[in-house]
Order: sequence, then structure tokens, then C-alpha cells
Amino acid sequence: MSLYPGRGYLSRRQLGEIAIGTVGLGASYLSTREVSPTDYGLYGVLPIGPYKRKKTIMSEIVPDRIWTFDQKFGILNVQVPVRCVVVRLEGERGGLFVYNPVAATPELVSMMRDLESRYGPVKDIVLGTVAIEHKVYAGVFAQKFKDARVWLQPGQYAFPTDLPNSFLGFPIGRTFDMPRTVEGGEGGEAPEEWRRSGLDLRTFGPLISRDGAFGETVFYHRPTKTLLVTDTVVKVTEDVPDIYEDDPAPLLYHARDTVTDDREDSTETRKRGWRRLILFALYFNPSTIVIKDPKVAFRERRTDINSDFYGIYPWDWIGNGDVASFEALTGTGKGGLLVAPILSKLILNRNPIEALDFADEVSRWDIERIIPSHLANDLRATGKDYRDAFGFLEEGGVKRGLPRPLDADLKILNDAEINLLESGAIVKCPPLPGGYASRADILAESAYNCRSGTCTPRSSPT
Repeated sequence: MSLYPGRGYLSRRQLGEIAIGTVGLGASYLSTREVSPTDYGLYGVLPIGPYKRKKTIMSEIVPDRIWTFDQKFGILNVQVPVRCVVVRLEGERGGLFVYNPVAATPELVSMMRDLESRYGPVKDIVLGTVAIEHKVYAGVFAQKFKDARVWLQPGQYAFPTDLPNSFLGFPIGRTFDMPRTVEGGEGGEAPEEWRRSGLDLRTFGPLISRDGAFGETVFYHRPTKTLLVTDTVVKVTEDVPDIYEDDPAPLLYHARDTVTDDREDSTETRKRGWRRLILFALYFNPSTIVIKDPKVAFRERRTDINSDFYGIYPWDWIGNGDVASFEALTGTGKGGLLVAPILSKLILNRNPIEALDFADEVSRWDIERIIPSHLANDLRATGKDYRDAFGFLEEGGVKRGLPRPLDADLKILNDAEINLLESGAIVKCPPLPGGYASRADILAESAYNCRSGTCTPRSSPT
């Protein structure tokens, strides 16, 4: 049989391959089509919950000045808020400054277009981190706003093969390295609009390890006394964020004690699920669960109670121990900011002088509000509150009343530290400031690595 008469013949195998390829292309096309305003067609680049459907919640933090846009992301129903912040720029043409974009769904883009119609175009898109949950969305967002400049936190990398930024989706010709200060000098010039709008910045790191890096650029908006941060601090509260109103399934999933525990949706159930979700997000393996043998978990699955993950609930909660673990993360004192345990146990304590120097610089700003990229939004907090969160890097530890993770909950991170040290993925911690070692001694025992021409900055010994 000839597919094209007079032009030769195709074998059955070739026809089969064409059919399979056509089906594959069709499936790919259908999966990337954005039919609903909340659809994100490129979810397969980072295939984690809530997958293709990504609802956005917009909040006006300061009228006509600052807005936030929340979505969710995570695995195994440990879906936490991920947040973008938009600041109105001052000047004749106005414009918008976007910090850490989230998934550019039709819904989000429509919200941004509405702001553009009132306040001017998106002029600057800032990626203040090297973390994948922010980086994977920033390049796509930049393609939607084709006249905006894109600014990248130093130390961007790809794993397992390091790639140029253009290969990571960032547009050629309008992507720039983050300036170190708004005054310019080393690190390049900052846009004039930033100075005119009262924006200042400080860049931390990157701290480069064998397989990864950590770095963060924070921004301070002087007119509203607002600090924008990515991951360096969060605040844990009992209040369930509004983003879960649209889909509370992650909360209901984690509110169960065991696979047969069928809990009705209620305010109390949601708070219980939120509490446990946070413990998973910050510890990965809370101390108050017992993980089941995979064969047992599969055999006991209950799709009739909850169909997520084929009805599998792979752990049991022990009593009410999660309450004490959660309360340890909230603290009892004023402020109550927390540096996530993975940062405090595995990353920042490898370079305590640099981390504390950065926190000291940030704390000198006259801060009244902090907007992190995760968990609670619009925090009433000061520069002192920000600095106090880094007390774990000093010999005396965090102050009384501030969040202090329980030792039992840190076990998996402590075990991970041992394994990572043995494999050479991380280096041992130097002594902490405030003890027997001098500043120069601590710096001498800290690690400073390089990758692709970018090196971990070293603080001055004096």
C-alpha cells in the first residue's frame, strides 16, 4: 500500500512508527494546552504537585504599591505556598518590579496585565535565588513579558551538567547578573528606576558546594519599609494560608492519623493538616510518625477514603506529639522568624561569618514588614527580628522564646549531615562565633569553592 502514490512505499513498521509518533505528539500537545485559566502547560519541567493546575491568589499588601501572588508546590501532598512579589516603580512611565515569579498561568498573566494597564509595563524580573522551585518558573515568565530586563542571583547552576543561563530559559540580550548594590560599582549597574523608587538590595553568597549552591538577594523598599526575602527566613503560624481555600486536599490528606482515619473537612481538620504538612516540609521526616514497610502500606491502601497516591498512606502519627513539634517552630516571643532547618543544619553553618555579616547588614534597614517567598505572608517584623533568627550561628544559640526546633525532629537532618560529610558533598562546620575561636580562625576553617568562574565570597577577617 502506498501512502503517497508514485513516491514510493512505506512499510507497516514505518506506518506504525508514524502512528505512534502522531499519538505521542498529540498527547504532548494536549498535556501542554492551557484550557483553563489555572492551567500551566509546562508543568512537566518540574512535575510536582499540584501539577498542571496552579491556582493563584493575589493580595494587595500596600495599596497601589505592593502585591503578592501565591501558588502551591510540593510532593506527596506536602504542598506549601510559593510567592511572587510585585512592587510599583516610580518615575514618568512607572512600571513594575517582579521578585521571584511563580508559574505563568493564563490566570497569573491576566492579573499582571491588569496591573500593567494601571501602573505601567513589567520592567524588571528578579530571580533572587538559585533554588529550582523559583528558577524553573522565572525563565517562562520572562518569555511572557518580552521587554523586561531579567536579573539573576549569582551562582546559577544546572545539575548534573552545568549549562549557560540561556539554556535554562533566560532570554539572551536582556538577562543580567545581579548588581551587588544599587549604587553600582563591582557587580554592575542597577537600573535608575530602582534608586528612584527607593529599592535597595543585599546579596548573600553563593555558597558553593560540590553538587549545588545556596544564595539569596533580598530587596528593601524604603517608602513602605518592606523587606523582600526568598528562603532565608519564614514564619510558622497556625493560620492556614488562603491558597488552600481553593483546594484543601493536601490538608485533609495529612490530617489523618492512619490510613483508615476518614476525617470530615472542617476548620479543625484543616489546621491539623496544616500543622503536619509544615512538619513534613521543614523536617522531611517528623519524629512523631512511624513509616510503614512499603509492602504493608500498599496492602493496606484505601482508595475509598482517599484516592491520592492509590489510597496509600505510608505512615502513622503517634499521639499528639506533632503539637509540641509545631509549637517549637512558632516560638512564644515577639518576632518569631525561623531559618528553615535544612539551611541551619546543612548550609549556613558552613560559613557562619558570611551569613552573620549578611544578616547584620540587612538588620540595619528600618524594616517594619517582611514578605518571604514561602509560608506566612506580610509579616510585621523588624531588622532586629531578622537578625535574631540567625542566632543559631552563634555559640549562645537563639534567644529564649524564639523558634527552636526539637532535637528529635532534627534527627534525619543530623543523619544526612553525617552521610554528606562522609561522601564529601559538604564540608565540616567551623567553630561558631562567640566561643573560643577568633573571627580569623573561623574564616580559616570555612570552605570557599568555585564553579564556572563564580566563587563563594569571603568576609574580611577584621
